[in-house]
Amino acid sequence: MNYQITNKSKRDLEEVNKYISKFFPYAQEKLGFDKPVDIVFMSDSGNAQRILGKTAYYDPEAMKIVLYVDDRHPKDILRSLSHELVHHAQNCRGDFDNNLELEADYAQTDRNMRKKEAEAYLLGNGLIFRDFEDACKTGKIMISENKDQKGEKEKDSLPEKKVSDRQWKDSLVYKTLKNKWTKKEKKNG
Repeated sequence: MNYQITNKSKRDLEEVNKYISKFFPYAQEKLGFDKPVDIVFMSDSGNAQRILGKTAYYDPEAMKIVLYVDDRHPKDILRSLSHELVHHAQNCRGDFDNNLELEADYAQTDRNMRKKEAEAYLLGNGLIFRDFEDACKTGKIMISENKDQKGEKEKDSLPEKKVSDRQWKDSLVYKTLKNKWTKKEKKNG
């Protein structure tokens, strides 16, 4: 494992950790970074109340990603992780070797850092995370989720079945049509 997670928040992030365990090697393969990184889940209730508060940051010297988790959807936390992993890949490539002194508006005033942010938004927030999400939805990447928040246990003894894109689409079409037909019958009945 090339990462270590520290949860400094009071939030239970076990489900997020399940996704990270699958997403991290996926992102590492796509981005090609070769050094370990620390991931820290951080609470900051004051930050969470600010509309333009921090969501995450990457510390290139410590090779550490800090993710603010208060009042955030798990998918948004994962998307922030993806963005910051692009910065980690940039650091591993040597892009941050020039002792960066970052001002508050570095993304607007430093041409080099603007390019780094553009890459992080394109790949991290966009393509890599979207491709991972689609691979999960189509069954190419399997992640076991707790189906019932009340404590119903998953059936770990049964192997998870992978489905093809075609099977997944057929199933989705069937469910959509079935819901429409059921609603029509109730309306007409």
